[in-house]
Amino acid sequence: MDRATGKERRPCPGFETKAKGEEFAFDLQTQSRQGQYRGESEDVTLKDFCKSFLGARPDLQPGSVEVYKNTEQRLLNYFGKGCLLTTITPQRAEMFIANLKRLEDPDGDLSAWSRSRALRNCKTMFKMAATWELIARNPFEKVQRPKCRVQPWHYLTPDDFMALLNASNGRQTVTLRQKAIYSLGYCCGLRKGEFVSLMWTDIDFAAATVTIQDRPATGKHPPFFVKDAESRTVPIPQHCLAILHDLSEVNDLTDKTPFVALDESQYKTLLSKWKRYKAEKRAWQNKDWQNNTLDTFKLRVRWAGIEPKGTLSLHTLRKSCITNWANNIKNPETVRKLAGHADLATTMKYYSQVTPDQLQQAAAVVDTLLSKMDVKWT
Repeated sequence: MDRATGKERRPCPGFETKAKGEEFAFDLQTQSRQGQYRGESEDVTLKDFCKSFLGARPDLQPGSVEVYKNTEQRLLNYFGKGCLLTTITPQRAEMFIANLKRLEDPDGDLSAWSRSRALRNCKTMFKMAATWELIARNPFEKVQRPKCRVQPWHYLTPDDFMALLNASNGRQTVTLRQKAIYSLGYCCGLRKGEFVSLMWTDIDFAAATVTIQDRPATGKHPPFFVKDAESRTVPIPQHCLAILHDLSEVNDLTDKTPFVALDESQYKTLLSKWKRYKAEKRAWQNKDWQNNTLDTFKLRVRWAGIEPKGTLSLHTLRKSCITNWANNIKNPETVRKLAGHADLATTMKYYSQVTPDQLQQAAAVVDTLLSKMDVKWT
């Protein structure tokens, strides 16, 4: 009996923990929704849902398909192929993410970044299951993202960059093509896959711009997919444009390749690789564009005498470029658009870095303000 209302109350179970209470509520809601939307239809297994999910996403790029397949395999390994979707509760979902292991090594723990990506995929997949009314709600919806540690990376100052372009070991120097690659990263913010696959037709010398966009496969050349399908056009600084112009003239006389970053030997390797992939009916991914550019970059960094304070890779060229933009362009949205990011948070959190010069400016600002005051120390 409710003393406040005088009405008789239905007995309800007590729960030792909040989690158990939420599990009970979830089960009740699931049963209610099943009766409302699915009637007497048979429950869907995890295996069948995984198959349907990818079948409903023909828009996914080959690389994304592979990532989702990895997540599906983890789900099936943990819950079992015959597991009913309706039995995957929030508690089981959280335990799944917490206990993720390497696919190739069941005893090896998965990094926080990899678990975070798996969680993101699960949220997307089970959101679709809820949309299809196969489940009452997404059991992964409130699972918290693992804390991912952002590694410090070495900001390349303009002096560092010029030292890189002019680096030498006494016998060899940085080639003109390598200078073009490094300049596209540092001056235009191109990703590694973007400048490795860049074609001369993507550069407008008259307008001083470079366009990054999806490029379909042809009988001769493999496809290229822009990350997040965010095509963009970036202005080319004069320093970078001059290097590209010189390389274009040399390329026309020597290698004659349609790709900015590939010499004749690398181009032939690419054609052979693409031919093999087609024969094997193997999907081409952006990572398949990679060559030995990363190895030579690390060597050139040593030639330049740069001592990294944090990670330093080809991708650092892009990060340093975006940092320069962020520190000198007043409109953050402009920086996001130039970087090709889907949201500004990514730009600011992972790509923009506070430089030593900016830290010094903090003291200079205060000195400037105090200098305007006619105050004598006593």
